[in-house]
Amino acid sequence: MFKDLSIKKKLYMSFGAILAIILLLLSIAYNKFNSLSDANGWDRHTMEVLQAIDGLRNDLLQVQVEARGYYLTGAAVRLERTRKEMTDLPGSTQRLQKLTSDNPGQVARFKKLEEMIDIWAKEVIASQLTMRQELGDKPGSADAMGRTAPLTNTNSLIGQIYKFMDDATAEEQKLLAERSTTSNNLQETMRLVLAGGGLACVVLSAVIAWLLVRALAEPLNNLTHAVGRIAAGEQSARATVLSADELGQVTTEFNRMAQSIQDSQANEQAATNLLKSKVDSLLGVVSKAAAGDLTGKIEVAGSDAIGQLAHGLDRMFENLRALLNNVQKAGIQVTTSATEIAASAKQQEATGIEQAQTSVEILSTTKEISANTSQLLKTMEDATAVADYTTSATADAQNNLRRMDSTMQHMVSATDSINAKLAALSEKASNINSVLITITKVADQTNILSLNAAIEAEKAGEAGRGFSVVATEIRRLADQTSVSTWDIEQMLKEMQSAVSASVMGMDKFSEEIRRSVGEVRQVTDQLSGVMDQVQKLAPQFDAVLQGMQSQAVGAQQISETMMQLNDATQQTVESLKATSEAVHQLQYAAGDLQSSVANFAVAA
Repeated sequence: MFKDLSIKKKLYMSFGAILAIILLLLSIAYNKFNSLSDANGWDRHTMEVLQAIDGLRNDLLQVQVEARGYYLTGAAVRLERTRKEMTDLPGSTQRLQKLTSDNPGQVARFKKLEEMIDIWAKEVIASQLTMRQELGDKPGSADAMGRTAPLTNTNSLIGQIYKFMDDATAEEQKLLAERSTTSNNLQETMRLVLAGGGLACVVLSAVIAWLLVRALAEPLNNLTHAVGRIAAGEQSARATVLSADELGQVTTEFNRMAQSIQDSQANEQAATNLLKSKVDSLLGVVSKAAAGDLTGKIEVAGSDAIGQLAHGLDRMFENLRALLNNVQKAGIQVTTSATEIAASAKQQEATGIEQAQTSVEILSTTKEISANTSQLLKTMEDATAVADYTTSATADAQNNLRRMDSTMQHMVSATDSINAKLAALSEKASNINSVLITITKVADQTNILSLNAAIEAEKAGEAGRGFSVVATEIRRLADQTSVSTWDIEQMLKEMQSAVSASVMGMDKFSEEIRRSVGEVRQVTDQLSGVMDQVQKLAPQFDAVLQGMQSQAVGAQQISETMMQLNDATQQTVESLKATSEAVHQLQYAAGDLQSSVANFAVAA
């Protein structure tokens, strides 16, 4: 379930858990500290009660001392001091009752003690002072006062008062011992809580750090490994989707992109191989035709531009073969006719009718040549149309390649978008680093505060010893927090390094796509060159067409001339010598035509 959460929720949950246990630990420590403070307060309260009892004891002793001095000297100054000391006794007993208001037993004891002191002051001290005043300065007055019962009786009321005060002191010391034990127990409990809480913080931080590293490093390493395999040429490499967070979505999109690129490259390679094979086949046939061998067969078929070009070239070669066959036949016929005319002229046995028939044969041959010339003219017109269609088909193919180039550019843009997302992930990691810096500063401030608290506790002496222990534990906790924060910061740096490596892999992959775009553009340029060559054929076909048109006009003129020659042959036989000479020239021309046409192979 943890790996299906988003990265933001993982980070929030992790640091939230750490902060929660730290807050819980601080809350427990605060409660224990308050309890310890209360225990120390009760200790101070008990010490104040003991000091108040000692103060009352000193007041009683001071009254006795001043009274005995008055008994001995009879000085009025000592009497005045004695009475003044007696006036302080009620205040001391009331202060004791006020201090022990939380302990009803002690309150009752001190009320009874107040009654006993009041009785002692009135019945013993006051009566003795009156007695000493009555004795005045008589000789032996001091001895008489020393022999009185209150001064000689060891079990006097003042002894009971002192015993009562000793009992109260023992009770307070018992309470002090119990409260000291409670304070020690609280200190020990607080040390255990701080130690256990610190250990829990360390264990929880380690577990959270391990979970975060596993949740972030494994998908990144998996994606980086897949990118490296694709960069090494393994186009079928795919990354395993390990989680449903942002890294899982990036892995899914990366797999889909890799599959699309592989399919595009496969289709492009197949189309390139097919185009290359067709072009090679056409170039082979055209090269043989350029060498005079018209027996080659075009095996390329299809409805694309190359297929239509091959079909047009096949039709053109068929027409050329037919034309050359007709020209060869015509040459043979011209040679035969010239031979017959030469024989007739040499023998001079032929009549004008035979010459007319010969003229008629020549005329028919000329008409056949004219007809063949017209057919060749039509064939050249078809070849020109095929060349125009080839030019338009090549332009369509070039447009398709340009669209392919645009598609590759979109792929480059998608790769750049992935790079941008990885950069955003790196920036978020930097933001986490700033949060860790803030936590480190808080830990340092806590360390400084704990140091100040330890100094103040040292100044307080024995009363601040417990607080000094608390300050030391807090400073130790701050140091542990700083160390844990430093470990997390190192992990984040490793994660940023992995993200940087992924960005470099994606850049290398983008460079491969751009190189593929360059190859597609090179194919486009080559096809543009082919289109330019095909476009250059159109003017040549036009020139040949014009020549054939001129030849057709010439053939028509030859036909008319032969008709006139027929008429002239019928009118006169005197032109036999000129005709014989013309026949010899015609033989030479027929021989040249046969030798020229013989270079072309039109049959397998």
